[in-house]
Parts: sequence; C-alpha cells; structure tokens
Amino acid sequence: MNVNILPTNYQEIKDYIDGNSTIGHKIWGAIPHEDGYIFRVYAPNADEMYIKGDFTGWQNERLIKNDEYGYFYGFFKAKLGDYYKYIVVKDGRWIEKTDPFAHAMDGEGDFAAKIVEDSYVFKDEEFIKRRSKNFDKPLNIYELHIGSFMRFSGQVNFLDIVDSLISHVKEMGYTHVEIMPVTEYPFYPSWGYQSTGFFAISHRYGTADDFKKFVDLLHQNGIGVILDVVAVHYASDFYGLDHFDGTAMYESQYTDLKYSEWGSNNFDYSKGHVRSFMKSSMAYLIEEFHLDGIRIDAVSYMVFYNGNKDRGVHHDNIFFIKNLNETLTDLFPNVMLIAEDSSDYPKVTHPVSEGGLGFDYKWDMGWMNDTLRFFKVDSINRHNYQSNINFSMYYYYNEKFLLPLSHDEVVHLKKSMVDKMNGGYEDKFKQLKLLMAYQMTHPGKILNFMGNEIATFEEWNENVGIRWDYLSYPIHNSYNKFIKDLNKLYKDEKAFYKYDYDQRGFLWKVVDDNVNSVFAYERIADDERFLVVLNMANTYQANYEIYYDEDVVFEEVFNSLSEKYGEYRKTNRKVEVKKGNTLKLELWQYEAAIFKIKQL
Repeated sequence: MNVNILPTNYQEIKDYIDGNSTIGHKIWGAIPHEDGYIFRVYAPNADEMYIKGDFTGWQNERLIKNDEYGYFYGFFKAKLGDYYKYIVVKDGRWIEKTDPFAHAMDGEGDFAAKIVEDSYVFKDEEFIKRRSKNFDKPLNIYELHIGSFMRFSGQVNFLDIVDSLISHVKEMGYTHVEIMPVTEYPFYPSWGYQSTGFFAISHRYGTADDFKKFVDLLHQNGIGVILDVVAVHYASDFYGLDHFDGTAMYESQYTDLKYSEWGSNNFDYSKGHVRSFMKSSMAYLIEEFHLDGIRIDAVSYMVFYNGNKDRGVHHDNIFFIKNLNETLTDLFPNVMLIAEDSSDYPKVTHPVSEGGLGFDYKWDMGWMNDTLRFFKVDSINRHNYQSNINFSMYYYYNEKFLLPLSHDEVVHLKKSMVDKMNGGYEDKFKQLKLLMAYQMTHPGKILNFMGNEIATFEEWNENVGIRWDYLSYPIHNSYNKFIKDLNKLYKDEKAFYKYDYDQRGFLWKVVDDNVNSVFAYERIADDERFLVVLNMANTYQANYEIYYDEDVVFEEVFNSLSEKYGEYRKTNRKVEVKKGNTLKLELWQYEAAIFKIKQL
C-alpha cells in the first residue's frame, strides 16, 4: 500500500478542525476509493489506532497517523455491507470504538459500523420547490414516535407504518409530521434523545434508504417532515464518543461541565472539531433525507450551563448555536429551525445579525405550562387563574412561538391530555375540546402528539402502540371528528395563521372577566375577521355581552358543543348587531364558539 497517493484535501481537514466545516461526513469515516475504501478518523490524542472488520478477517490492522492534523488513515479493499470497528490505544489502554461518522450500525452490543451506500432517488421535486418556513402559512404538526405509532410484533420499520400514517395525517388535515429522534441510539427507553450515531439511522426502524422512502412518500402526499435532533449531549457508552481518543475529545475535561442531568455527556462546543461535527450531522440529515425542518432539543441546557440560569450564560454554546443557525440558513434557506427552549433568554428567534440566536421558531413552554395548569383547576376557582390564559399575549410578540402539546406532557405520571382535564368523564371531553379550540385559534403554529386527536386515556408508552380501537367508542369518535373539523377550519381560513406574528392579527374582546372565566378575541387577516368565544367555566350564561360598536353580523362556523360532536347544539347561530348595541350570546358550560364577522 502506497499511502502517499491517497487523495487528501488538507484545507478541508483544517476547516473541520477549526470549526468551519459542514462536510465532516465527506472527510471522515469510510470514503469510497477505486476498489475499496479510505478510512479516516480524527483522534489527535491517541497514541495508535487500529481497524478490524470483515475485510481484515477481524484481525487488527494498524492505521497510519498524520501527526500534523491529528488523524489516522488507511486504505482497505472493503466492500458494501462490511462491518468494522476502530481500536484506540492511549497510554497502554486499548478500547474498541464505533466510527462516529458511520452511516449505519449493527445495533448489537457495541454497535459496529457498517459500510452502506446512499442510493435512494427521491421523487419529491415539486414539494421541495414549494416548501417554506411557513411564517404566514398554516403549520399544524403531528408529532410521533416511530416505534409506537402502530405496534407490531418486534421492531417497527418506517415502511411498516408509512401508508397508515399518510392516510391518517391527510384525513386529519395536519400539514407536517415531527418525528422523535431516529439517529442511532443504544437505550430504547431514551426515545432517541441519547444518541451514539449522529450520521446513522437507527437499526430499529430500518435503513437510511427506508427513511428516505418514508420522507419521499410523505412529500409526494403533500406532508412536510420535521426531525427532532439532539445537539446538547450524547450517550456515554464506552464504544461511542466518550473519551474517544483516550481523552475528553468531544466532552469537557471538567466533571461539572461534562455530565448532563440525564447521565449523558455534554458536547464541548469550545472545540472547533466538535462544532464541525454537529454542523456536519445537521447538514447531512437535512440534505440526505430532504428534511423540511429540524427541532433542536433542550436548547435551554445549552444556553445556560446545564440549564442552570444561576450559573450564567454558556458563551461557547451561544457562539455555536448562532454559527449553526446562520450556516444552516445559508445552506437550506427554506428549512425550519425550531428551538425547544424553556428559558426566557431573549431573541431566540431573531436573526443573528440582530443579536438573536437565529432560530425560526421557539416552543412556547410557558403557554403550555400555564394552559395545562389552568385546565387542571376546578371550574369554580378558575377565575383566580385568569393570568394563565391572558398572560401569553403579553409577551407573545417577543418571539415566533409554536404552541406544543407534546410527548413530554403525557408520560411519567403526568396523565394523558384528556385525563388532565378537571371534572367527570364527559366534562373532561368538553374541556379538552375547549383547550384544543383555544390552542388552534391562539396566535402561533401548532403541535400535538399522536393520540391527542383521539383522546387516549393511557399515558404514552414507547413499547405500546396507540389505542386506535378507541375510535370505535362514540365519545372518542365524536372527539376525533371535532379535531378533524378544527384542523380544516385552521387550514382553510387565513385569519388563523397569516398574521401569527403581527399585532394586527389578534384583538382581545374579553380579557379581564375574572368572575365568569370567559375569554373572547378576534383573529384577523386582511378582510377576514373571526370572533372566538371561550366559556372556560361550568356555568351557563344566558346573555353574555361582548361590546361591538359597529354594524356587523356574526355567523357561527364552529362550535365545540355541536350535535355532530356528540353534544347538543343543533344549529349554528347568526346574530346581527347594530352600531350602538352589544353582541349578546347564550353560552353553555365549557363552550367554544367561533363566528365569522361580516359587515352589514
């Protein structure tokens, strides 16, 4: 072997080490070359490195070190489908490692890397041409966990569920799906949030080509795909990134900075190669799998040291986040960048050029917590919790918010969404409809976890499929019809999405009724106006007054207590109001009513 003739772009390697690369997956790992593969691995502090695999008869073969740039390399006549591992030698200690840039892993024991070929040809050109960040378009996201959307015996492949998923999403009227992490991870109950392979699709759900076909088919049916990714930490398993070159290579050398509260290792973004590693992972996932958005988990844990505001802002991480978002925006200008951030750190969704972090959307965790807390309170005391509903609009225009009712809210004894509602069995359904009408008509984009649309009573369990048999029960079936119609109303009427982040899109009409717990507001877009009235209490109002000093007619287009949803309102109302008079409405207990406003 004459190693001197192996093609090497040293400027690309330098850029990677300095933190300025998004093509790490094209530099490192198994790179096809003539009748074999060049193997390159960055491990600057390792004394020696070996490789073993199918192409070596599982005998250790020594790799050559480039001392100037700190990497090891070698050429071998490997082929597609071959498995391999690296062996790192440091201070006399030998340890086997998987390839950080592997595009597939075997999923057994210590996750040997597998040589694969990216061969799938997409047919989604038209969808890709049309996609956008959806700021002034409907964005109604269906969040799912691949392994438990539908459960079969054993593991669930992407293609096992794709037809059912497409049918369901189209029927329900969602615009996008958001998939919980599917990069390779060792511990199934971690749901993918503690990853090992940041360039590999989990063996549990199929191959990279399977995932590509999954995305492609969704795109061909007009459905966007957002992937949940993790940038704050990684699994601490010995064969992964932990002490990869025998030192704290990807993590901090300081114990109080290294470990997260989940027992995993935090990435150390003060290091250039770590910044390039994650930027490359994100770019690879977006480009290779035609993703329409990424949602970055636990941003608050990056913004502050381990999420602890008292420890102060983590400036290395802030620099990385800004650099990541600027880079991805330049590369993929129509792909959404979404932050799961529970902090009050300012300007998360402002451009980096304006002092922001550069995300497109931020999960409104405050809205979620306040809203769920309100609906847990008994009706008679809700007037004391008025601010849980009206406070969101006080800060709303500071960021581009997304309203989540996600998987995190229906696990770990938090109860399912319907079971969170206060009161008896039927009242729970009435209030859940009320909550969903409030979420859908509140400014901001929408996300709901699978099962919310059929009001499952069980908490989500990653080992159990969604109880689709609930749809055979009338009260659940009626609720599902309600969600379907609500989604359609949102999608069809621009007033509910066009000016989500513009003050002219929203107007309070009743905001301070702390006696009756009634709220009312308008959603507005151009020449369209809708009035949303929410009776949040178990109290009948014979003639509830809402002030309007104009000549208008209110045509009811949607009601949560409609007969078609298993309740008792038989007809939609039409009410005329003349200038100088007041709109008077009969409001039943836990009623959500939506009216289209027209000029007389």
